[in-house]
Amino acid sequence: MNNKWSTGILTIGMALMYQTVSAYDPETLNLLKQNITAWNAKPPATPGHAIDLSRAPLENADLSTAFLVKANLNGAFMKGAKLRDANIQGANLRWSVMEKADLSRANMANTNLFEATLENANLKGTNLKDATFIEQANLSGTTLSNNTILPSGERATSRWCTMHNAKFVSEPESALPTGNTSPSVEHASPYTSGTRTTEITKTGNSKLQTALPDSNFEEASLDNANMENANLINANFHKADLKSARMHGANLQGANLDRAFLKGADLTNTNLSNTNLYGAVLNGANLSGANLEGASLFNADLDGARLDGANLKGANIMDANFNNATLSSLTILPSGEHATAQWSIMKQAIFVTP
Repeated sequence: MNNKWSTGILTIGMALMYQTVSAYDPETLNLLKQNITAWNAKPPATPGHAIDLSRAPLENADLSTAFLVKANLNGAFMKGAKLRDANIQGANLRWSVMEKADLSRANMANTNLFEATLENANLKGTNLKDATFIEQANLSGTTLSNNTILPSGERATSRWCTMHNAKFVSEPESALPTGNTSPSVEHASPYTSGTRTTEITKTGNSKLQTALPDSNFEEASLDNANMENANLINANFHKADLKSARMHGANLQGANLDRAFLKGADLTNTNLSNTNLYGAVLNGANLSGANLEGASLFNADLDGARLDGANLKGANIMDANFNNATLSSLTILPSGEHATAQWSIMKQAIFVTP
């Protein structure tokens, strides 16, 4: 066979193979690349089906603060992409190319990094807790800091970086990175996307706007606030005071509630899937019927909380306090099984019959 002819067939074959394997939808890809706010407000995925961006061309794309939890980014080409503060928790990054990508402060917990290329990438302050196959990833020249959380849950060290051909830099020590926070915008109006609201005082009976995705309520005083049925996807409530807040039916998917004070809060039927509740205080909170699937409850205090009918499937409950918390057979445990009296006793919780 003529060499030119065979080469042409091979080229066509490879192109067809690439198109077959690439499962991303062009409209979905365009939305992600052009409007992160709209993307985060309504991620194009259905329950039980991850966003498919396999082999997507995302070179130099600005995906900062993007919500990409459990997304399929298998083989995606993200060289030079900006993913600062992005939430990529649980995503499939197998064979993805992230050379020179900026992943600073991104939440990459539970990601699959099998043969991912992170050469010369920025991982300062990135959360890699429980990420798998990092030993098979290319970390040559990658920059990590003392604020980077390793798969083990420990902070990165110069020794670890040396062993992985990576670079280590020291930064002022910060809290556990979340990857869910939005950038602060000074002198902006309260309650708008990406604004900083540290000056907010008690809201009393006033009701917040119903659609506030990506808003920043870091350290805000919001006790007794009325946020029932509000759209707060990916919002930042880091260290916020939410004592007795009314959040019944609210959508807090992917929100950052790191060390938030939620004592006595009404979170019934609230969507808290993939939220960061690290060290959150939930004493006496009502989480009946709440969706906590994939949430991080690491070191959270749930003393006396109501969890009957709550969905904890896939949640991280390491070091969480369940003393006197109420569970029932309608409660779904992290294993996906229904709660039992025996499990409740082990956690010093109370088991009730629905």
